[in-house]
Amino acid sequence: MFAQPHRPSIAAVTLAHISVDMQTGSLVVLLPILLAHFHLSYATAAAIITANNIIIAIAQPLFGILGDHRSYQWMVWAGCLLCGVAMASVLFLPSYGLVIAAVVLSGIGSAAFHPEALSRVRAVSAEKVASGTSFFFSGGNIGFALGPIIATLLVERLGKPGALLMLIPTTLGLLALWSQWRTIRQDIPKKARVVGSREAGIAFGLVAFLMLLITLRSTVMSGLQAFIPLYFHETGTLSKEGAAFLVTLLAICGAAGTLSGGLLADRFGRRTTMATTMVLALGTLYLFLHTEGILRMVAIGFAGACLSAAWPIIVVMIQEAMPNNIGLASGLSLGTSYGATGLGVAALGGFADAFGLHSTMTLLTLLPVGILLMTLFVPERVSRPTML
Repeated sequence: MFAQPHRPSIAAVTLAHISVDMQTGSLVVLLPILLAHFHLSYATAAAIITANNIIIAIAQPLFGILGDHRSYQWMVWAGCLLCGVAMASVLFLPSYGLVIAAVVLSGIGSAAFHPEALSRVRAVSAEKVASGTSFFFSGGNIGFALGPIIATLLVERLGKPGALLMLIPTTLGLLALWSQWRTIRQDIPKKARVVGSREAGIAFGLVAFLMLLITLRSTVMSGLQAFIPLYFHETGTLSKEGAAFLVTLLAICGAAGTLSGGLLADRFGRRTTMATTMVLALGTLYLFLHTEGILRMVAIGFAGACLSAAWPIIVVMIQEAMPNNIGLASGLSLGTSYGATGLGVAALGGFADAFGLHSTMTLLTLLPVGILLMTLFVPERVSRPTML
């Protein structure tokens, strides 16, 4: 549809992505306030996060299927708006049940936004699909990194009203979409609208293989984010603030890795980029566990970038393996990532209870070996699945 990437449209959708994931990322900051206000147990407080993650993981593929059957470009702006408004209301609700309802609505908004937005980015990226996808996902990483920081500053300084100011990023995202809406809203050509069967030309084996790659990558990233603070708290070798800084550095450098991954793949090839970054991830994660000070910070930053570089490449390949089901492909990719984040951290928590935090961190540094071996079997280009 486009001879060259339409960069203003990619930037507009990416800015909206930042605003959506800022809302999701800010939820963790609101938990202590909700816990104290409603006298919640840790389990019921954690259920708020779980409700958000589960609805996003389940709903994203469903919205993707809808988008494959018919163009629902309005879900891009409507999802952005619903996610922001619902999350901004959380601190003002009078009951725990209504909080859960608002969090679920915010999750539905996020789930509606992502598949359709990713399909729009793909459509306006021309031949530079990996690069366009990288920009889009880097926005999500930035949003998740900034959300807790900005929400903390606003709520600590202004109290509950500060949560309403989180609507400013949502407003900016909507204005960006509006500025490029004439291009973004164009119908995406579809050669077929039959979903979920051989007629749709889906390479099921490759899709399953790539989803396993997503699961492993998301488990490592989410595991590091969850267990770095716990690990340094147990060892007493770093303050809470220092551990939090490492987690933030991991997320920010992850955004840089996501941005560069597609660019590198377009220039040097997908398999080469994925394998090289996994080798570097293994080395830098080892350094992270066995060094201190500046070297440790540099190591976790490089590890975050290398682990994230493969993410946009895998998503593009899943889309290519499901050429007539781009929305479903986007929803499955994102839903798998969210699901792996929740289930992976839970599994690692059980492992930590059984074998200790040091063994858990060691396991996290070794999991990229499996990812590296799998990348050796990744095709450089995905052949169009045969329609039978």
